Amino acid sequence: MLTSFFGKSKPLNFLLVGIYIVLLYSIHFLFFAELERTASEIIGFFVAVVFLLFSMLLLDFVIRKNSLNQLNTFGILVFSTSAMMFPDLVGQYSLVVANVFLLLALRRIYSLQSLKNSEKKIVDATLWIVLASVFYFWSLLLLLSLYFAILIKPRNHFRYFLIPLVSLLGALLIATAYHFVIDDSFKWFASWLTPVSFDFSAYGNPKIWTAITFFSAVLIWTIVSMFRGLASVPKKDRPNQVQTLVTVAVGILLVALSPNKSGNELLFLFAPAAIVVASFMERNKERWFREILLWGFVLLPVVLLFVN
Repeated sequence: MLTSFFGKSKPLNFLLVGIYIVLLYSIHFLFFAELERTASEIIGFFVAVVFLLFSMLLLDFVIRKNSLNQLNTFGILVFSTSAMMFPDLVGQYSLVVANVFLLLALRRIYSLQSLKNSEKKIVDATLWIVLASVFYFWSLLLLLSLYFAILIKPRNHFRYFLIPLVSLLGALLIATAYHFVIDDSFKWFASWLTPVSFDFSAYGNPKIWTAITFFSAVLIWTIVSMFRGLASVPKKDRPNQVQTLVTVAVGILLVALSPNKSGNELLFLFAPAAIVVASFMERNKERWFREILLWGFVLLPVVLLFVN
């Protein structure tokens, strides 16, 4: 049932996923979140939900524009339900905003396979990544994905590799000048840099380790499947497939280097993972297996709400 329904791309699909996001996060915020629910927290909740809904639509735009998946809504369903496994995300505004900027950067990174306006696309991608780093410093690691996109770009030029560095340096100089005028200080640079934490004790929470175990198992399975089928992928589509796998690897780095291991940092992995899982759903011919997998994504967030 779910396979047939989300195997098509209709406005109703987006509406239902959007309602599911709003409903589940609202239930968590009203009945399960350990918050005082002040006016500022309520406003923050609505802002975070709006950004998450925008992230869903933005991911679908990236997928469609670059033909990363077929015309279906598997990707947005997997992305949204994965995010809902970690309902405390609505309190992590910096992560949610940073993820939106990274999706905007990915939009430009994937479009580099086209030969038009390459320099502008590279500059745009770099600036979106820099903006994301304001909210989450390690977002800068997505520059690795950008450089890989430049490396595999048709009709490559050496100057393309210099553009991200020049753009990054320009942004740093502007930020330095601004803070020097406003604060008469360079302390902003120290606050921008964030330490790395390897304290995974929060992952011991039953809710978190259940969600991570399910998500990781599905991701590993689908990545292995993608590697096996990579040789049979049409040559014109292969660069985007490899680009997605590289972006998944960068997402894993973003999670590993997070200064606060709470499970919410997996948000940076959900978008590229959703593309991989959706591709697997398209290739897999066993309808019953796809159905079980989709129901797992849909039902697990609901079940986890009631897990202590």
